[in-house]
Amino acid sequence: MKKKLLKLFLGVLLSTFLLFIALPSHAILIVGFNPISQEVGLGEAFDVDLFISGLGVSEASSLGTFDLDISFDSTILAFNEVTFGDPVLGDQLDLWWLGSLTDFFTGVGTVNLYELSFDSVYDLNTFQADSFTLATLTFDILSVGISSSLDIVINEIGDAWGDSLLDDAELDNGSVTVSAAPVPEPATILLLITGMVGMGVFGRKRLRN
Repeated sequence: MKKKLLKLFLGVLLSTFLLFIALPSHAILIVGFNPISQEVGLGEAFDVDLFISGLGVSEASSLGTFDLDISFDSTILAFNEVTFGDPVLGDQLDLWWLGSLTDFFTGVGTVNLYELSFDSVYDLNTFQADSFTLATLTFDILSVGISSSLDIVINEIGDAWGDSLLDDAELDNGSVTVSAAPVPEPATILLLITGMVGMGVFGRKRLRN
């Protein structure tokens, strides 16, 4: 009798363990910047994408609304403009072009971004991507500084039902380093390298002659 009870107990324990490891792992919801850091020359403007990842794949949880504050050093950077939505996937809170409620407010060293989807719960849970750009922010460079952090504060972030996802969210804050001179573009760098190589070849020919 004791052996049967022991086998039954071990069987239940093993079944529970297998069920536990078979459950899908809970994705970490991340809100952050891409690129997370970059170097920009004085007098230039630059873009940075504000993204979200870790949502469900063709299932809940999806994103239905967000209210975020972005803070930065106003002595180094100046907010220029914001474009809501993903440049490739489109606005994932406006899947069928029904429109969404978007707005932004600026202050000294801060910009608040807000969006509320008008899409149905089913459409958001079924068709929304699991990772996408929320908005692209453009900044102007005002002065040289060692670095200016781009920090995110989540006022609220909700799923398709309007329930808060705030407790599940993690942040990837960004930074921008401003150099004293404009950073050369890749084409400019290639041109400089080609010119230096050409000068070296020309110098060798002169020495041989």
